[in-house]
Amino acid sequence: MNIIFREKPLKLLWLEALLRRLREQDPEAGYFMEQFRRLDAGFAGEQRVDKEWDEIVCPNTFFVLHNLLLANTANHFHQLDTLFICKHFILVVEIKNINGKLDFDGTTYQCTRTKPDGTVEGFPNAITQIQRHIRFIKIISKNYSLPIEGAVIFSNPSAIIVNHPNTVPIFHVSGLQSHIQNLLKKYSKPILTDEQLTRFVQLIRAQHQPQKLLTRIDSSRFRHGVLCPKCNYKNQMFYYRGIWKCSVCRHNSIEIFAEALQDYQLLVNRTITNSQLRTFFRIESSDAANRLLRKFHFPSIGTTKNRVYHLPDDLTKYMKQFF
Repeated sequence: MNIIFREKPLKLLWLEALLRRLREQDPEAGYFMEQFRRLDAGFAGEQRVDKEWDEIVCPNTFFVLHNLLLANTANHFHQLDTLFICKHFILVVEIKNINGKLDFDGTTYQCTRTKPDGTVEGFPNAITQIQRHIRFIKIISKNYSLPIEGAVIFSNPSAIIVNHPNTVPIFHVSGLQSHIQNLLKKYSKPILTDEQLTRFVQLIRAQHQPQKLLTRIDSSRFRHGVLCPKCNYKNQMFYYRGIWKCSVCRHNSIEIFAEALQDYQLLVNRTITNSQLRTFFRIESSDAANRLLRKFHFPSIGTTKNRVYHLPDDLTKYMKQFF
Protein backbone atom coordinates (compact mmCIF):
# COMPACT_ATOMS: atom_id res chain seq x y z
CA MET A 1 0.00 0.00 0.00
CA ASN A 2 1.33 3.41 -1.00
CA ILE A 3 -1.16 6.22 -0.48
CA ILE A 4 0.02 9.75 -1.19
CA PHE A 5 -1.55 12.17 1.30
CA ARG A 6 -4.12 14.55 -0.21
CA GLU A 7 -3.05 18.13 0.37
CA LYS A 8 -5.49 20.98 0.76
CA PRO A 9 -5.81 22.81 -2.59
CA LEU A 10 -3.74 25.96 -2.83
CA LYS A 11 -6.79 27.97 -3.94
CA LEU A 12 -8.63 26.84 -0.79
CA LEU A 13 -5.71 27.93 1.40
CA TRP A 14 -5.72 31.28 -0.41
CA LEU A 15 -9.44 31.76 0.20
CA GLU A 16 -9.08 30.85 3.89
CA ALA A 17 -6.34 33.46 4.27
CA LEU A 18 -8.32 36.07 2.35
CA LEU A 19 -11.56 35.56 4.29
CA ARG A 20 -9.67 35.93 7.57
CA ARG A 21 -8.50 39.35 6.43
CA LEU A 22 -10.93 40.73 3.85
CA ARG A 23 -12.51 43.99 4.90
CA GLU A 24 -16.17 43.55 5.83
CA GLN A 25 -17.48 46.00 3.26
CA ASP A 26 -15.54 44.55 0.34
CA PRO A 27 -17.90 44.34 -2.67
CA GLU A 28 -16.70 40.83 -3.54
CA ALA A 29 -16.94 39.36 -0.03
CA GLY A 30 -20.00 37.28 -0.98
CA TYR A 31 -18.31 36.02 -4.14
CA PHE A 32 -15.20 34.86 -2.28
CA MET A 33 -17.31 33.22 0.44
CA GLU A 34 -19.26 31.26 -2.17
CA GLN A 35 -16.02 30.15 -3.81
CA PHE A 36 -14.72 29.02 -0.43
CA ARG A 37 -17.87 27.06 0.40
CA ARG A 38 -17.76 25.26 -2.94
CA LEU A 39 -14.08 24.33 -2.74
CA ASP A 40 -14.29 23.42 0.94
CA ALA A 41 -17.26 21.13 0.29
CA GLY A 42 -15.41 19.48 -2.58
CA PHE A 43 -12.31 18.92 -0.43
CA ALA A 44 -14.42 17.49 2.40
CA GLY A 45 -16.01 15.08 -0.08
CA GLU A 46 -12.61 13.96 -1.33
CA GLN A 47 -11.45 13.35 2.24
CA ARG A 48 -14.55 11.24 2.86
CA VAL A 49 -13.57 9.00 -0.05
CA ASP A 50 -9.92 8.94 1.07
CA LYS A 51 -10.89 7.09 4.25
CA GLU A 52 -12.02 4.15 2.12
CA TRP A 53 -8.61 3.73 0.54
CA ASP A 54 -7.09 2.94 3.95
CA GLU A 55 -9.24 -0.19 4.14
CA ILE A 56 -8.73 -1.44 0.59
CA VAL A 57 -7.62 -5.08 0.45
CA CYS A 58 -5.35 -5.73 -2.50
CA PRO A 59 -3.13 -8.84 -2.82
CA ASN A 60 -0.28 -6.87 -4.36
CA THR A 61 1.40 -3.50 -4.16
CA PHE A 62 -0.75 -0.57 -5.20
CA PHE A 63 -0.50 3.21 -5.30
CA VAL A 64 -3.17 5.86 -4.69
CA LEU A 65 -2.31 9.32 -6.05
CA HIS A 66 -4.47 12.35 -5.25
CA ASN A 67 -4.94 15.77 -6.87
CA LEU A 68 -2.77 15.16 -9.88
CA LEU A 69 -2.46 18.02 -12.35
CA LEU A 70 -1.10 16.78 -15.68
CA ALA A 71 -0.72 18.59 -19.00
CA ASN A 72 -1.45 17.00 -22.38
CA THR A 73 0.32 17.74 -25.67
CA ALA A 74 -2.00 20.68 -26.32
CA ASN A 75 -0.94 22.11 -22.93
CA HIS A 76 -4.45 21.61 -21.57
CA PHE A 77 -4.67 20.32 -18.02
CA HIS A 78 -6.19 17.19 -16.54
CA GLN A 79 -7.02 17.56 -12.86
CA LEU A 80 -7.40 14.03 -11.51
CA ASP A 81 -9.09 13.65 -8.13
CA THR A 82 -7.61 10.19 -7.55
CA LEU A 83 -5.62 7.66 -9.54
CA PHE A 84 -5.48 4.06 -8.27
CA ILE A 85 -2.64 2.06 -9.86
CA CYS A 86 -1.80 -1.59 -9.27
CA LYS A 87 -0.09 -4.33 -11.31
CA HIS A 88 -3.46 -5.36 -12.76
CA PHE A 89 -5.14 -2.10 -13.87
CA ILE A 90 -5.53 1.67 -13.45
CA LEU A 91 -8.67 3.25 -12.01
CA VAL A 92 -9.35 6.94 -12.68
CA VAL A 93 -11.72 8.40 -10.07
CA GLU A 94 -13.81 11.57 -10.25
CA ILE A 95 -15.29 12.61 -6.88
CA LYS A 96 -18.44 14.69 -6.50
CA ASN A 97 -19.86 16.03 -3.24
CA ILE A 98 -23.38 16.91 -4.44
CA ASN A 99 -26.78 16.27 -2.89
CA GLY A 100 -30.27 16.03 -4.40
CA LYS A 101 -31.60 13.85 -7.23
CA LEU A 102 -29.02 13.44 -9.99
CA ASP A 103 -29.93 12.63 -13.57
CA PHE A 104 -27.38 11.84 -16.30
CA ASP A 105 -28.84 11.92 -19.80
CA GLY A 106 -26.80 9.68 -22.09
CA THR A 107 -28.29 11.24 -25.24
CA THR A 108 -27.88 14.95 -24.52
CA TYR A 109 -24.89 14.52 -22.15
CA GLN A 110 -26.76 16.88 -19.83
CA CYS A 111 -26.45 16.40 -16.08
CA THR A 112 -29.09 17.90 -13.80
CA ARG A 113 -29.73 18.06 -10.09
CA THR A 114 -33.14 18.42 -8.50
CA LYS A 115 -32.89 20.05 -5.08
CA PRO A 116 -35.28 19.22 -2.20
CA ASP A 117 -37.21 22.45 -2.96
CA GLY A 118 -37.81 21.30 -6.54
CA THR A 119 -35.26 23.60 -8.16
CA VAL A 120 -33.53 22.00 -11.14
CA GLU A 121 -30.04 23.06 -12.19
CA GLY A 122 -27.36 21.77 -14.53
CA PHE A 123 -23.81 20.93 -13.54
CA PRO A 124 -20.64 19.75 -15.36
CA ASN A 125 -20.89 16.27 -16.84
CA ALA A 126 -18.70 14.01 -14.68
CA ILE A 127 -18.96 11.20 -17.23
CA THR A 128 -17.41 13.19 -20.07
CA GLN A 129 -14.80 14.48 -17.62
CA ILE A 130 -13.74 10.97 -16.64
CA GLN A 131 -13.75 9.79 -20.28
CA ARG A 132 -11.45 12.67 -21.21
CA HIS A 133 -9.06 11.70 -18.39
CA ILE A 134 -9.10 8.03 -19.46
CA ARG A 135 -8.14 8.93 -23.04
CA PHE A 136 -5.21 10.95 -21.71
CA ILE A 137 -4.01 8.24 -19.29
CA LYS A 138 -4.11 5.72 -22.17
CA ILE A 139 -1.65 7.88 -24.07
CA ILE A 140 0.88 8.33 -21.25
CA SER A 141 0.65 4.68 -20.16
CA LYS A 142 0.87 3.10 -23.64
CA ASN A 143 4.23 1.47 -22.84
CA TYR A 144 2.81 -0.34 -19.81
CA SER A 145 -0.31 -2.01 -21.30
CA LEU A 146 -2.42 -1.66 -18.18
CA PRO A 147 -6.21 -1.72 -18.63
CA ILE A 148 -7.77 1.60 -17.66
CA GLU A 149 -11.10 1.94 -15.90
CA GLY A 150 -12.97 4.98 -14.66
CA ALA A 151 -15.56 5.66 -11.98
CA VAL A 152 -17.57 8.61 -10.68
CA ILE A 153 -17.99 8.47 -6.91
CA PHE A 154 -20.53 10.54 -4.98
CA SER A 155 -19.36 11.26 -1.44
CA ASN A 156 -22.54 12.97 -0.22
CA PRO A 157 -24.92 10.40 1.33
CA SER A 158 -27.88 12.64 0.40
CA ALA A 159 -27.23 12.23 -3.33
CA ILE A 160 -29.82 10.11 -5.12
CA ILE A 161 -28.63 8.79 -8.47
CA VAL A 162 -31.77 8.59 -10.63
CA ASN A 163 -30.55 7.80 -14.14
CA HIS A 164 -27.16 7.30 -15.73
CA PRO A 165 -25.76 5.56 -18.82
CA ASN A 166 -23.68 2.40 -18.44
CA THR A 167 -20.61 3.92 -20.06
CA VAL A 168 -18.92 4.72 -16.72
CA PRO A 169 -19.71 3.24 -13.28
CA ILE A 170 -21.39 5.76 -10.96
CA PHE A 171 -21.90 4.92 -7.30
CA HIS A 172 -21.76 6.14 -3.71
CA VAL A 173 -18.52 6.04 -1.74
CA SER A 174 -19.73 3.02 0.21
CA GLY A 175 -19.38 0.96 -2.97
CA LEU A 176 -15.70 1.73 -3.58
CA GLN A 177 -14.24 -1.35 -1.91
CA SER A 178 -16.65 -3.70 -3.70
CA HIS A 179 -15.81 -2.02 -7.00
CA ILE A 180 -12.06 -2.54 -6.45
CA GLN A 181 -12.62 -6.21 -5.62
CA ASN A 182 -14.71 -6.67 -8.77
CA LEU A 183 -11.95 -5.11 -10.87
CA LEU A 184 -9.37 -7.41 -9.27
CA LYS A 185 -11.53 -10.37 -10.30
CA LYS A 186 -11.97 -8.95 -13.80
CA TYR A 187 -8.22 -8.38 -14.19
CA SER A 188 -6.91 -11.28 -12.13
CA LYS A 189 -3.60 -11.63 -13.98
CA PRO A 190 -0.90 -9.10 -13.04
CA ILE A 191 0.63 -7.33 -16.03
CA LEU A 192 3.48 -5.40 -14.42
CA THR A 193 6.24 -6.42 -12.06
CA ASP A 194 6.79 -4.43 -8.86
CA GLU A 195 9.71 -2.68 -10.51
CA GLN A 196 7.67 -1.74 -13.60
CA LEU A 197 4.80 -0.52 -11.43
CA THR A 198 7.11 1.70 -9.39
CA ARG A 199 8.71 3.07 -12.56
CA PHE A 200 5.31 3.91 -14.03
CA VAL A 201 4.15 5.68 -10.86
CA GLN A 202 7.38 7.69 -10.83
CA LEU A 203 6.67 8.69 -14.44
CA ILE A 204 3.20 9.92 -13.48
CA ARG A 205 4.43 11.85 -10.46
CA ALA A 206 7.24 13.45 -12.47
CA GLN A 207 4.64 14.94 -14.83
CA HIS A 208 2.59 16.44 -12.00
CA GLN A 209 2.40 20.23 -12.20
CA PRO A 210 2.66 22.00 -8.80
CA GLN A 211 -0.27 24.21 -7.93
CA LYS A 212 0.07 27.89 -8.77
CA LEU A 213 -1.88 30.90 -7.61
CA LEU A 214 -3.22 32.89 -10.53
CA THR A 215 -5.38 35.27 -8.47
CA ARG A 216 -4.05 38.33 -6.68
CA ILE A 217 -5.98 41.21 -5.16
CA ASP A 218 -4.79 44.62 -4.02
CA SER A 219 -3.43 44.49 -0.48
CA SER A 220 -5.51 47.53 0.49
CA ARG A 221 -8.59 45.27 0.41
CA PHE A 222 -7.52 43.15 3.37
CA ARG A 223 -6.24 43.81 6.90
CA HIS A 224 -2.55 43.48 7.68
CA GLY A 225 -0.82 42.36 10.85
CA VAL A 226 -1.07 39.28 13.05
CA LEU A 227 -4.76 38.78 13.79
CA CYS A 228 -6.02 37.28 17.03
CA PRO A 229 -7.66 33.84 16.56
CA LYS A 230 -9.44 34.11 19.93
CA CYS A 231 -11.18 37.26 18.67
CA ASN A 232 -12.17 35.49 15.45
CA TYR A 233 -9.43 37.45 13.65
CA LYS A 234 -11.16 40.77 14.33
CA ASN A 235 -8.31 42.40 16.30
CA GLN A 236 -4.61 42.87 15.67
CA MET A 237 -1.93 41.51 17.98
CA PHE A 238 1.25 43.41 18.82
CA TYR A 239 4.79 42.04 19.04
CA TYR A 240 6.60 42.30 22.36
CA ARG A 241 9.78 40.40 23.28
CA GLY A 242 9.16 37.50 20.95
CA ILE A 243 5.46 37.08 21.78
CA TRP A 244 2.35 38.24 19.95
CA LYS A 245 -0.25 39.68 22.32
CA CYS A 246 -3.85 40.80 21.84
CA SER A 247 -4.67 44.03 23.66
CA VAL A 248 -8.40 43.18 23.59
CA CYS A 249 -8.69 39.62 24.93
CA ARG A 250 -5.14 39.35 26.32
CA HIS A 251 -4.47 36.17 24.36
CA ASN A 252 -0.78 35.66 23.58
CA SER A 253 1.01 33.27 21.26
CA ILE A 254 4.32 32.60 19.60
CA GLU A 255 3.09 30.11 17.01
CA ILE A 256 0.36 32.40 15.57
CA PHE A 257 3.07 34.16 13.56
CA ALA A 258 3.37 31.07 11.32
CA GLU A 259 -0.26 31.33 10.25
CA ALA A 260 0.02 35.09 9.73
CA LEU A 261 3.19 34.77 7.67
CA GLN A 262 1.55 32.09 5.54
CA ASP A 263 -1.30 34.55 4.93
CA TYR A 264 1.31 37.05 3.72
CA GLN A 265 2.87 34.38 1.48
CA LEU A 266 -0.49 33.48 -0.05
CA LEU A 267 -1.88 36.99 -0.43
CA VAL A 268 1.17 39.19 -1.02
CA ASN A 269 4.43 37.51 -2.00
CA ARG A 270 6.60 34.42 -1.57
CA THR A 271 9.55 36.61 -0.55
CA ILE A 272 9.88 39.17 2.22
CA THR A 273 12.38 41.80 3.41
CA ASN A 274 12.94 43.38 6.80
CA SER A 275 11.10 46.49 5.66
CA GLN A 276 8.16 44.53 4.28
CA LEU A 277 7.91 42.49 7.47
CA ARG A 278 7.79 45.65 9.61
CA THR A 279 5.19 47.29 7.38
CA PHE A 280 2.85 44.31 7.10
CA PHE A 281 3.12 43.12 10.71
CA ARG A 282 3.37 46.50 12.44
CA ILE A 283 6.83 45.95 13.96
CA GLU A 284 8.62 49.20 14.75
CA SER A 285 12.14 47.92 15.43
CA SER A 286 14.33 46.90 12.51
CA ASP A 287 16.48 44.82 14.88
CA ALA A 288 13.44 42.96 16.23
CA ALA A 289 12.29 42.21 12.69
CA ASN A 290 15.77 41.03 11.78
CA ARG A 291 15.91 38.66 14.77
CA LEU A 292 12.49 37.32 13.89
CA LEU A 293 13.49 36.57 10.30
CA ARG A 294 16.79 34.96 11.27
CA LYS A 295 15.09 32.74 13.83
CA PHE A 296 13.52 30.61 11.13
CA HIS A 297 16.61 30.25 8.90
CA PHE A 298 14.74 31.16 5.74
CA PRO A 299 16.81 30.89 2.55
CA SER A 300 17.96 34.37 1.59
CA ILE A 301 19.97 36.34 -0.93
CA GLY A 302 21.62 39.74 -0.75
CA THR A 303 23.53 41.71 1.83
CA THR A 304 22.32 42.44 5.33
CA LYS A 305 20.76 45.75 4.26
CA ASN A 306 19.08 44.43 1.12
CA ARG A 307 18.51 40.82 2.10
CA VAL A 308 15.49 39.07 0.58
CA TYR A 309 14.09 36.02 2.39
CA HIS A 310 12.35 33.24 0.46
CA LEU A 311 9.39 31.67 2.25
CA PRO A 312 9.40 27.85 1.81
CA ASP A 313 6.48 25.70 0.73
CA ASP A 314 4.46 24.16 3.60
CA LEU A 315 5.43 27.26 5.56
CA THR A 316 3.57 26.56 8.81
CA LYS A 317 4.98 23.03 8.93
CA TYR A 318 8.48 24.33 8.23
CA MET A 319 8.30 27.01 10.94
CA LYS A 320 6.95 24.64 13.59
CA GLN A 321 10.40 23.18 14.23
CA PHE A 322 11.71 26.59 15.39
CA PHE A 323 9.06 27.37 18.02
